Amino acid sequence: MAGVAAASAALVLSVANSAVAADLSMHTGDAWGNVPGVDWSGVGHFNKYGDVVTIKDNDADGRGVTMNVYVGSPSGNPRYSFTVGGEGNSATKKASMGGVYDLPEGKTIGFKFCRAPDGECKDYTIVNNA
Repeated sequence: MAGVAAASAALVLSVANSAVAADLSMHTGDAWGNVPGVDWSGVGHFNKYGDVVTIKDNDADGRGVTMNVYVGSPSGNPRYSFTVGGEGNSATKKASMGGVYDLPEGKTIGFKFCRAPDGECKDYTIVNNA
């Protein structure tokens, strides 16, 4: 019976973990970003369900990270931006906050994820069809 319970718990855990996996994972475009085994200044995730955008500052370097979110390609004026600083700190924006955070379905969503304030950035896009 203990084996069945352990197998059931493992199945629930694997389903729960796959449910929270990001639809798009991102990193800042800082100088260390292309060196294998070296952490980027920041990491970000986008989940289509709920339009959840989360960013995290990975370095105690006196800088933060900024995410610019666009409808369409990551150029021009962003729909919204947010910043977080301090190693280990994170910030999240989501559709349930209303207004600009509720992203349109079936449209390309662009992201420009940058180390702040010097602006070393990396661009990403995904079609939002949650």
